[in-house]
Amino acid sequence: MRAPEPKAKLVMDCSEVDSLLAEAIRDGAFPGACYAFGDAHEGVSGSVGRQTYFEDAPPVDEDTLWDLASVSKVVGTTTYAMMMLEQRRFELDQPVAEVLPELGRHDKQAITFRNLLLHDSGLVAFRPYYKRYRSPEAILEAIYDERLCYPTGSDSVYSDLNMILLAQALELLSGISMDVFLEKQVFAPLGMQRTGYNPGLGNPNCAPTENVEPWRLELRSARGDRPVTQTPNVDQSLWIQGEVHDPNTFALGGVAGHAGLFSTIGDVSTFLQAMLRSQFVAKPDSVAEFTRRQCEKSTRGLGWDTKSSEGSSAGSRFGPRSFGHTGYTGTSVWADPDSGRFAVLLTNRVHPTSENIKIRDVRPAFHDAVWQVLGA
Repeated sequence: MRAPEPKAKLVMDCSEVDSLLAEAIRDGAFPGACYAFGDAHEGVSGSVGRQTYFEDAPPVDEDTLWDLASVSKVVGTTTYAMMMLEQRRFELDQPVAEVLPELGRHDKQAITFRNLLLHDSGLVAFRPYYKRYRSPEAILEAIYDERLCYPTGSDSVYSDLNMILLAQALELLSGISMDVFLEKQVFAPLGMQRTGYNPGLGNPNCAPTENVEPWRLELRSARGDRPVTQTPNVDQSLWIQGEVHDPNTFALGGVAGHAGLFSTIGDVSTFLQAMLRSQFVAKPDSVAEFTRRQCEKSTRGLGWDTKSSEGSSAGSRFGPRSFGHTGYTGTSVWADPDSGRFAVLLTNRVHPTSENIKIRDVRPAFHDAVWQVLGA
């Protein structure tokens, strides 16, 4: 892989974007946000707000680490899959049970790697495994024992289980844990020095997410996590900070196929620019294949999502071939291969509660404002 090109800075008036995000903060959509947008070679970035709603909280900035949530699926796991496919470690239409024999139970032997990437495997969208199991091995065993919710390939249901299984299979094929593989083969070569898993409980550079629930404290204790003193907030609550928000990822040890990555606005924009340039760890044909809509029953590419004709978080201006993904914590990435443009929005909208869904209106408005700044 060639060394990444030096990042150039755009000089643009971002006041419209700043104003939109500041208004969203006043409306309680999230306490802070970092953003970046531009093209394959140049970009501009900015930040608005603070880590929390308290006036004395640290401001968010280019050094803030954000829990990417499901954006981990594309920055991490899908990239892993692209690289392994190019190395011919597996085939898209190969049954996953050839690598994970335990998956073949209960009529799941026909599930292929393509099915996992397309989210049409037939597996349930979500299970609260963290409430019942205390080890990654027990959670994986429970997933292997799942029954299909619909015949494989007949429908499309976005499922965390698909990506958990994909990462597990890729680790067996590569012989390297996903976090180590990505650090050596993707993040380090691209200069993404602040991207990785498990940044450390209480890390002050991390934007806090939701309140710590009793089950999380119990699981920390049950598995003997190293104690870390957290200073209670003024209301005596504790926030999740430096530890993955997603409960099943936390129960899996912080590294999973569906969530777990933390990153900065600069690193995520570096990743999207590399995707647009196809100066990347995968060949241009691979990037094009993984980021195109694969069938009519959903907007899904391979791992990536593509822009829906109505109601897209990418707004109204990004083109029909745009690819992207959102994250539960309030993150999103979108890129348009036709215009060569990208946009990243990183927030902690789940702070202090994930019941807040105002981000849904902010995302499309943000992307339309970005397009307005960049011009026709």
